[in-house]
Amino acid sequence: MRKQLTVGSLIPGRSDVQMSSPAPVPVYTPLKKTEMSPARPKSEQKLVQVKQRSQTMPVQYTPSQTLLQAALTQDQPIAYKCQQGHCGKCSVQIVAGASLLDTPTGQEKAKLGEKLATGYRLACQSTFRSSITS
Repeated sequence: MRKQLTVGSLIPGRSDVQMSSPAPVPVYTPLKKTEMSPARPKSEQKLVQVKQRSQTMPVQYTPSQTLLQAALTQDQPIAYKCQQGHCGKCSVQIVAGASLLDTPTGQEKAKLGEKLATGYRLACQSTFRSSITS
């Protein structure tokens, strides 16, 4: 128990100091291992490795999002401009994980042409597959 001081309790000779209970302290209860969501080892994470302007960066699989949306959400510095597939500024080379992406769109085929065969894609048009099988 601690003393609660008030202006009146500081006057010499007064003994009306009130005692108060300490505030309750929250108790930490760790979760059981079965209650925690299992973290995937890095080897099991679904990643697409992209290269743009000699910089390679990982983008984690995010179902039904474009590669650009997922990269920006994950703070990856992909350059882009129009987000409609017209300018080509978001052109990236897929280094690994191409199987996680849907087939190229008509916009990508028109803009990239033969570069598609060497692994180039438009990040704003390349969409992750809605589901993948392991």
